[in-house]
Amino acid sequence: MSTIVDAIVASSPLSVGLGKEAFYAQIELDEHRAYDLTKAVMAMNARADDAQEGMCAFLEKRPATWSSS
Repeated sequence: MSTIVDAIVASSPLSVGLGKEAFYAQIELDEHRAYDLTKAVMAMNARADDAQEGMCAFLEKRPATWSSS
């Protein structure tokens, strides 16, 4: 369990926040609408500065520096 917590804590606060919002927003939706919502959230998240930083850090094998913007 602490490994999961450590991974979440090390992640971008922006990405974690968007993910939590999407999770709670989709709970009451039917499957089709839930997929539409989460698809839009993932596309928006992929364009965020933190997503670009995360991909660069992974490719450069270094820790990410989150800007949360």
